[in-house]
Amino acid sequence: SFSKEYISSISGRTQGYTPFLDSIFNHSLVFEKAYANGKKSIEALPAILSGLPALMNNPLITSPYAQNRTNSFANILNKEGYHSSFFHGATNGSMGFDGYCDVIGFDNYYGRAEYSQEEDFDGNWGIYDEPFLDFTAKELNEFKEPFFSAVFTLSSHHPYQLPEKYQESFAGGNMEIMKTIEYTDYCLKQFFESIKNEQWAKNTLFVFTADHTAVSADPFYKNRVGIYSIPIAYYKMDGSLAGRNSSVTQQIDILPTSLDLIGYNKEFHSFGKSALDSGPGSCVNYISNVYQYFKGDYVLQYGDDKSLGLFNIRKDSSLLINRMDFEWKRKEAMEREL
Repeated sequence: SFSKEYISSISGRTQGYTPFLDSIFNHSLVFEKAYANGKKSIEALPAILSGLPALMNNPLITSPYAQNRTNSFANILNKEGYHSSFFHGATNGSMGFDGYCDVIGFDNYYGRAEYSQEEDFDGNWGIYDEPFLDFTAKELNEFKEPFFSAVFTLSSHHPYQLPEKYQESFAGGNMEIMKTIEYTDYCLKQFFESIKNEQWAKNTLFVFTADHTAVSADPFYKNRVGIYSIPIAYYKMDGSLAGRNSSVTQQIDILPTSLDLIGYNKEFHSFGKSALDSGPGSCVNYISNVYQYFKGDYVLQYGDDKSLGLFNIRKDSSLLINRMDFEWKRKEAMEREL
């Protein structure tokens, strides 16, 4: 639920809720036009881990295609001698994550059952982020290099529960979620404090992103562009990736971009492409029978076998001026690409 909106270093807003992530992003390769491929957690996993966008009404994980073999971080890197693991403090079986991780080749899955200390259960989703990230750090420290791990936090998901001892610790804002965003940011800070001196951490590419956006009081983050605006950033502890990139990128680009950054040069399949490639970049997402195709400053909306709208996001962030009729060449080019 970590929308771009909450992160002042990339949203440009004066009020932010992630001081730790802001400090990391100041030394990361940050993409300023980054978008989710879906609006649900269950849609994010195939996009981020397997390069598969959410283009159906039924999420891939609960569809008839769920058992299909596809490329993923796990099964690509396992062939290179990497151990692979997935950490998610929710009750095992939640959203089918454990089953999907098995299908795409993860060696180990760590959930609420593996954590096993029920006093840290939040009463809804699973284990609070702070103790679960501490558990994650201890497990990572025991792994033999090289390894790939994915960590999915949960405390900033509805109903936005905080541990009792932190009820008055965070200022929050005009929505319940904001205190839990601050809490998870604090937990990430504690996590990085605990691993910063480990040799494996100094030799690691860290990738930060959100599964999807959440609630908002801002009109932009409620429109068809804003509801997909998330952070995507690549970080190494030596600061060697620092910089800003204005190309469009999306969750399905994370797999090829990460493989590019670690020097992987063998064939694999992904619907996305490396965000390091030249060009304006692109993104596709789908909701309520409408496809959106982002490229550069523009977004094309397409449904019922025809274009519905073309908007210049940079000049018209509220999506008020449909440019479809007087930029018809651009519309047709984007239709073909979509």
